[in-house]
Amino acid sequence: MKFAALAFGGLMLMAAPAIAKEPLVLDIDMSTDMLSLADNIQNFFFDRTMSFSDMQAGDLNRRMLVDPLRDHLVVTFLVRIDGEVAGIATEQEIVSIDPKSGEPVARSSWLFTLNHPKAKGVLAVAQEENAKQVANMIQQVEENRDKDWPDKYERFLSTSSDARVGVATEGLAQYQGAKFKEYNYLNPADLKNQGHFNGKLQFVIEPVK
Repeated sequence: MKFAALAFGGLMLMAAPAIAKEPLVLDIDMSTDMLSLADNIQNFFFDRTMSFSDMQAGDLNRRMLVDPLRDHLVVTFLVRIDGEVAGIATEQEIVSIDPKSGEPVARSSWLFTLNHPKAKGVLAVAQEENAKQVANMIQQVEENRDKDWPDKYERFLSTSSDARVGVATEGLAQYQGAKFKEYNYLNPADLKNQGHFNGKLQFVIEPVK
């Protein structure tokens, strides 16, 4: 029995996936990569998209407007590696108010399905986000639309928790337990130049050390 246990342990070690050495960086541009957005969040930063079907009446996203889904959001994107489409990503989010700080807190879960020479498989992660910096910038710009805002993206760390990859499959198994960081990009000149904001998202998945 002892020999069998040792042999099984050896097989488990042999089967363990390699640990990634380099961070995996995934990018999303709202202007080119958003596929759908449905929400039931008052005064959300971005407008929801419309979804229609020949078999159903009206905009299907109206189905989000029910009490159990108040302050919920679901959004689907193309996701890129080195500028190339590498797969799809879906986020589900719930916004609530922190009873201690009184600040809004978002609990989100991301699912990435990638099919790229550098990354193939599925990643899933849950995190908490604080979008206060982005919200403050949007408010400042909206209140001062005629100001000559700098025409460049500013980067904000959105992840506020110690978020770790909870599921990693196939070639992405090496990122199991990796640290997950989401960054939001916002160009304050967008509102004046285009009439709306074009945000960007970047995810940095850092290997376990």
